[in-house]
Parts: sequence; C-alpha cells; structure tokens
Amino acid sequence: MRLLCAVLLTLSAASAQQFTVSQLNQQPLTNDNVVTLAKAGFDELFILQLIRSSRTNFDTTVQGLVVLKQAGVSEDLIRMMAMPQPSPSTTPPAKTPPKRRGFLFKHPS
Repeated sequence: MRLLCAVLLTLSAASAQQFTVSQLNQQPLTNDNVVTLAKAGFDELFILQLIRSSRTNFDTTVQGLVVLKQAGVSEDLIRMMAMPQPSPSTTPPAKTPPKRRGFLFKHPS
C-alpha cells in the first residue's frame, strides 16, 4: 500500500510539470515552467519566443531570480522574464495631432 502511494505521488508530481501550448493560452507561464523547459534541453531561442507569445506570471523577486539562476536558467532568459520588452505588434503607434491647414484671417474692426 505504501509503495502504491509513493508511486502515485511520484507520478502526480511529474505530470504536474507537463503542459501543452493550448494550456499556456489558459494558464500563464511560470518560473517552474521555464525551469522545466530549460532542464529538458529546449534551446534559449525557443523559450524566449514562448515567453514573448504567452501569458506569464513570473516570480521576479530577488529570491525567485536566484532560484532560476541556481536551476541553470540563462541570464538572458532571466532578464527577459524580469524585464520583458513589449512586442512591436502590441504597442500602438503614438498618435500625432492633426496638422492645421490654412491660415488665420483676422477681420479688420
């Protein structure tokens, strides 16, 4: 019985880290997800693109960043997580006021 419980706990913990791209649309990407991807051998560019295209909920406290570094996550990935850059397609262009055309005519009084 103990062995069965131990096996079930191990399997449930392992499956808790697995996720699909469709789940990322529903659940935000977390520090644990990034660590899992990095340890699984996904290249940095893939993870960066995933971060840019996903909703995120990163722990960017000092302790959270230290845990990422100790887990072997690159500083470039950590930088992207801590200081995300807005993607060009989501930033609306700045609106400039319309130019006034014509001239001002002052009626002589």
